[in-house]
Amino acid sequence: PKPAAASKSVVSPLPGSVISVAVKVGDAVKRGQAVMVIESMKMENNIPSPRDGKVTAIHVAAGQGVMQGDALIDIE
Repeated sequence: PKPAAASKSVVSPLPGSVISVAVKVGDAVKRGQAVMVIESMKMENNIPSPRDGKVTAIHVAAGQGVMQGDALIDIE
């Protein structure tokens, strides 16, 4: 994953492994909607969308490791 460069990116709040991605490019999302699940310390954490918008890019895939601050998806 790339470091978050823009405010349109949803970033990982913690290090872990991506369990699932619930959206695809072009999907409309609402603020608070779960866009993916990350496992960290044997707990599954839903990652919510911070705003309403449209998914323009996905930077990670299921099974991939991420670090805190890594860009996960872009929403415009």
